[in-house]
Amino acid sequence: MKESLFASAFKRFKSNMSSYIAVGVFCGLFFILVSTLSFIDGIVVVFAVPLLILPVLFASHVSCYLLEMGQPISPAAFFHYYSGFYRPQFRSSFRVLISFLKSLAVYFSIMTVAGIAMFIIFQNHYGSTFTTAVNDLLKQYLNGISYEEVMDILKENNGVLLTYINFVSAIPVPFAITAFMYFVSFSSISVYYRINVNNGAPSLLRLGIAHAYAKSRFSMRKDWLRLNWPLLALPIILGISSGLICVFAIKKYSFLTPSFILGTLFPLIFFLPFYFPNMEVLYHRYEEEFKEGNQKAIEIILTRIQSSIELSEEEKRNLEESFKNDEEEKE
Repeated sequence: MKESLFASAFKRFKSNMSSYIAVGVFCGLFFILVSTLSFIDGIVVVFAVPLLILPVLFASHVSCYLLEMGQPISPAAFFHYYSGFYRPQFRSSFRVLISFLKSLAVYFSIMTVAGIAMFIIFQNHYGSTFTTAVNDLLKQYLNGISYEEVMDILKENNGVLLTYINFVSAIPVPFAITAFMYFVSFSSISVYYRINVNNGAPSLLRLGIAHAYAKSRFSMRKDWLRLNWPLLALPIILGISSGLICVFAIKKYSFLTPSFILGTLFPLIFFLPFYFPNMEVLYHRYEEEFKEGNQKAIEIILTRIQSSIELSEEEKRNLEESFKNDEEEKE
């Protein structure tokens, strides 16, 4: 009987339990540490994602994966893998830009719904005080006012309008972060294939990986969800819980967004030790699809070259043989 994905992943976790726990907990704590910058300014965290968070996540993927090849994890090796995130071979491993744009769409979609819902709640609770403040702000904004004047209007009436804006801008945060984690994680299955192809041309790699995802996206997503559903459920649950604590216990609404961010990232400490072996098993399940995708990419490039350059039959055979030899060397 074929072993289930979950059983394979747990067996892998047990084989190097201490290393997976060490890397996973370190990675989760680092994310939380970086997220505390949101108490200074939320935009700082946005810039920290590609500069700090994703390279650490990448190094964690590589470190854990190379355990099965007998390569121990050391601080020097981890830093080497960290810098490898910026190598051409690994660019677009996480599809950062498209993942960010999709997450941004999630953020603004939920913010629109939250804005309408919170408007009704504030209107019922504060009555004309709130609606008058909104109308005044809109009128003043259309007439053209400075940032300082906007802030003065927001702080009027005990800051009721500022509180509304804090709620509306903060509520979508756990959903957008969780969406970003999903998009990045699903794309990161290709990291392991890139590790195994040491000298592959980046364009060829990307084309081959795109074909692998196009062929197996549905089943790959099902298997990802089967193994990693806590990565979607726990951050949202803990993120919302953290926001509720901020509202009802701390009662400092300017801390809503940082509270949501910290609460959303907190469960990673507990799940990441299992997440890395999950992703490794998931890659091995679809390893052949990635190899087939690379072969398909070679065929496409050969066709393009042959159609754009007049080659003799012997030259075409030599060119095709050269690609095949390169592919065999990579494997």
